[in-house]
Amino acid sequence: MPRHPPPTTVALALLAAAAAVLGGCSPSAPVPTGATASPTPTPPAPVVVRAGEVTLEVTEPGSSGEPNVTVDGDDEAGTRVLTFDAAALDEATGGQAGPVEIALTSPGTFEDLPDGSVTVRDDDVAVGGLSAPRGARLTAVDDTHLEVRASGASAASPDETSPDEAEVTTTLGTRGVESATWGDREGGRSLAVDPTAWARDAGQAGVALVWAELVATEPEVDSATMHDQLECHAIGAPDKATWNLEPWRPDVGLVATMAARCNPAT
Repeated sequence: MPRHPPPTTVALALLAAAAAVLGGCSPSAPVPTGATASPTPTPPAPVVVRAGEVTLEVTEPGSSGEPNVTVDGDDEAGTRVLTFDAAALDEATGGQAGPVEIALTSPGTFEDLPDGSVTVRDDDVAVGGLSAPRGARLTAVDDTHLEVRASGASAASPDETSPDEAEVTTTLGTRGVESATWGDREGGRSLAVDPTAWARDAGQAGVALVWAELVATEPEVDSATMHDQLECHAIGAPDKATWNLEPWRPDVGLVATMAARCNPAT
């Protein structure tokens, strides 16, 4: 019977042969390890704007820096002035990654108005508003979000094209009335209304807030003729010391009220 080598001898021989084959080959390059992915940058914190019962958050989607806005004003006075760099809003120059956004984070909804201003409503009652910015426009995205987009002129000031202005401002206001006092004037009772500086300059948003505050405190005010007289003063005599509203005046519509210089008569 033939004699076979022990298993250990066979294994050693196979290893020697494999080493000889591999020795004739150049060493393979090391397998590269995958590159470590860069961490996703944390979006900058929004700028929080508070006045009265209204809270807004300003963000700049796609930007790695803080939103390009400064905030001034007095919360106790019920106003906050938001100032934007006009160049950053200019979409034609690619000034930023996306339009600046304003989110309403307190209860309520935005209502954009024909003159470019915006009312903040809670339970369908005006609780604040934003004045129409010059050189930009506030565009509603949904009930609680606005975009600030560059524009040659605002709806409130179509003759004011301001492509060279460095800043764009809009003012958040949450107080419409300084005082409202009943007295007698001409043919009967008269309510002398002293609007806040913001309400006098905020267009339709200012009218909405003044009206809401008057109706809440003076139920007699709630009539069509009183509303027309209020709107007439806001359009035609915003700087008058007081806006005098008389409930006894006839309801003739806004156009006739304005033709009568806010004092319609039978």
